[in-house]
Amino acid sequence: MTQAFDVTTAGPMVVEVWAPTCSACRAMQPDVDDIVAEYGDRVGFRAVNAAVEPDLARSLGVKATPTLIGFRDGVEVFRVAGRRSVGELRGLFDAAAGTADPGSVGRTDTVLRVGAGGVLATAGLLAGPAWPLVVIGGAVVAAGLIPWMRRMA
Repeated sequence: MTQAFDVTTAGPMVVEVWAPTCSACRAMQPDVDDIVAEYGDRVGFRAVNAAVEPDLARSLGVKATPTLIGFRDGVEVFRVAGRRSVGELRGLFDAAAGTADPGSVGRTDTVLRVGAGGVLATAGLLAGPAWPLVVIGGAVVAAGLIPWMRRMA
C-alpha cells in the first residue's frame, strides 16, 4: 500500500528513495538514520522503498537508488543520487532546512565537476583545438570550483 505525503505542508523535508537490493542504500542507511535523529525536530524525513512503492518513486522522477530529494516550502531544493558521506548528508539536511546553499553540497560533486571539466577542456585542446569544447570544459570546472571557493571564504 502506498502512503501518500504532501511536501507542500510538511515544512522542510528530505525524501530518500531506496531499494532493498541496492548495496549503496544498505551501506548508507546507518548514517541516514543518525542524521534523521539529529535533524528530527527541524527537517521532516520520508523513506520511500522503490520496490514497495514504485508508483511513488516514479512520480518523484527517481531513476536510480539511493536518491535524496530535499524540499523547502513545497519546492524541490536539491536532488542527488548515489551514496553520500555523513558530512554530505548533514549538508543536504542543512540545505532542506534553509541553513546551507544546496548548490554547494558535497565534496564528491566538486571533484566530479572539476574532473569532468578538465577532461572536456583537455579533449578540446587535443582535438584540433576545438575551442567550444575547451570553453565548455572551463565552464564546468568553474561550476565545480565556485561553490568550493565560497565554502573556503
